[in-house]
Amino acid sequence: MPYESDRSKSRIIWVDLARAVAIGKHVMARNSRLTALDSLRGFGILLVVLGHTSRSAGLVSWIFSFHMPLFFIISGMLFHERQFLDSFKKKVARLLIPYLFFGIVTFAYWALIERRLRGGSGSVTNALTNIFLARAGTSNYPQNAVLWFLPCLFVTEMLFLGIFTLVKSKREIRYDWPVAATLATVSFLSIIAMHSFDLPIEQFRLPWALDILPFSMLFYCIGYLLSRFLMPCMRKSKPQASLHVVYAVIGMAGLGLLWVFDELTGLSVNLNSASTSNPFWMLCAASLGFISSLMLCVAIDCRLLQFLGRASLTIMCVHEPVKRVLISVMAKILGTNTDALRADLVYAMLVTVVTVAICVAVHLIMDRFAPMLIGSSRHNLASQGKSKA
Repeated sequence: MPYESDRSKSRIIWVDLARAVAIGKHVMARNSRLTALDSLRGFGILLVVLGHTSRSAGLVSWIFSFHMPLFFIISGMLFHERQFLDSFKKKVARLLIPYLFFGIVTFAYWALIERRLRGGSGSVTNALTNIFLARAGTSNYPQNAVLWFLPCLFVTEMLFLGIFTLVKSKREIRYDWPVAATLATVSFLSIIAMHSFDLPIEQFRLPWALDILPFSMLFYCIGYLLSRFLMPCMRKSKPQASLHVVYAVIGMAGLGLLWVFDELTGLSVNLNSASTSNPFWMLCAASLGFISSLMLCVAIDCRLLQFLGRASLTIMCVHEPVKRVLISVMAKILGTNTDALRADLVYAMLVTVVTVAICVAVHLIMDRFAPMLIGSSRHNLASQGKSKA
């Protein structure tokens, strides 16, 4: 009947309107508290590319002392308790699908093109099988050494959620922070044991980057604990303009102090090889680097950094092969060798900028035509909308 049809159409309109309002509120809430973290991810991914490009020992040591811990801390801050199976599906979509896609694509490029043009070491068979074994280390990922991060983050998040859910289901816990604090303590003690006994980790890499798990879990738990204090502050309105200068000065001073700290302690950190010269100094450096970088990002409130943060997964997975090509081309143009080029900070920064620009172009194209392959939240929201319709 016409009347029933009109009522049905009206109901559909109101449901769609309510859904749009709900999504709008979700996006506004997310933007209000995650803008600074997006900027921080953007700053972090610039450090990742520069750290993998430059051969300046002091600069690389400074970057490596906190750039990867920074990403695990951010992930811990964004932890959201939900059903395990639901979270598993989301993390597969956000982390493992991009991992497999970029792992296979970069392997094909390396095996079929780059090895023939540039030469280089690395077993093709080992590189192919390691896409599924996910053992960290440059020798296991000759095509793209940074890919270890995605399966490592996946295992870390799933294990944290699993333990968190299990403990809360077994007994009534008034406060949940002791769970994270206990996990952080156990992880840190494990790192101390690994360092003290000088375990031959490089010779016996574990599947799914499990040998890096003590490091990743430590910083993930620190992020979760920090979120109890920082998230309420980040939900508030933006700080006054006068405070931006104060935050910027403190942030830059902290990063400068970290450089001096690294030089004085001779600190060496490399999460890819699950190693550090001193676990305690590593913890201090990562904490100082994170807090200083966060304050700097809050102060400058840069939209470019926020965009780079949202594109950080694509940049992480694409920059290695792009960087290698750019370095080779630029070295030939300038008539120098690649090591000398990378040792020059100006050229290293130029390669970093061009590499990031190319990666951003790749991200924009894929986000438009294949968002699922880069774990885009736009695809996830669309999927949720279809499932609820």
